[in-house]
Amino acid sequence: MRTILRLLLLGPLWLACQSGDPTNFGIEPDYVAYDDEAPILKKAFCSDAKCKDPSYEERYTYTAEGRLSKVESFGRTTSGSMEMLSYTDYFFDANGWMTRKIQYGRHGLSTGWVANSESEFEYQNGVLKVEKTYFNRFQPEGKVFTGAIEYEYENGKKIGQKWADDHNKFIRRVEYGYKNDVVNLETWYDEKNNVIRIFEHKFSGNRRQINEYLPNSTELLAMIEKTYDKKGRLATQETKVNNPLLCAMAPGLIKYSY
Repeated sequence: MRTILRLLLLGPLWLACQSGDPTNFGIEPDYVAYDDEAPILKKAFCSDAKCKDPSYEERYTYTAEGRLSKVESFGRTTSGSMEMLSYTDYFFDANGWMTRKIQYGRHGLSTGWVANSESEFEYQNGVLKVEKTYFNRFQPEGKVFTGAIEYEYENGKKIGQKWADDHNKFIRRVEYGYKNDVVNLETWYDEKNNVIRIFEHKFSGNRRQINEYLPNSTELLAMIEKTYDKKGRLATQETKVNNPLLCAMAPGLIKYSY
């Protein structure tokens, strides 16, 4: 397990230190769906552009009705094979609303899978309102509340999220801005409601750049570049960092399969 985690952390870092060319990007979204939520079959974390041997994968399974039922997570071992690290089951009610998800993993010397963490979802007038998160403690056994995420929607668009800790104390939030029904701005706040990060979205055809700044600063800290396929679905996502001190936090290149 330690070997797998080391590969996940170190494998893609060289990608994160590459710089991007923002000259052809503008604030106006093009006539592309820019759909980051399309149902995917596989999400691969790559150590090179060809992504021949991804270090980590997520594989998605759906019901006959098209609802997400399971996500399996795999990591590459030193022998070159992919080993399952965990999986998550998803549950829906009769209305098709997701009500719960449970993540399973290995624990100690156990040969089977055990429930590590889970989330419960609450709705208001058919709209997602709150996600409550829990950790399944083993000694002593018990379900422990770890926090909550509150979602805010307006006219069918998600305009904000708020996070609370295990004591229901507010810790951070984000506000989303839109241009032509596409997210073009994210403003992040800390527990004292001070702006701590700003992410500006820019567009060029089937590409989107998300640029990270500190408040009241024009220095580009990092950039995420996304590309989209002919159907407007997310195809690749690559993080590039201008400040070398942030390289260790970058996930590198991710490829999506449908």
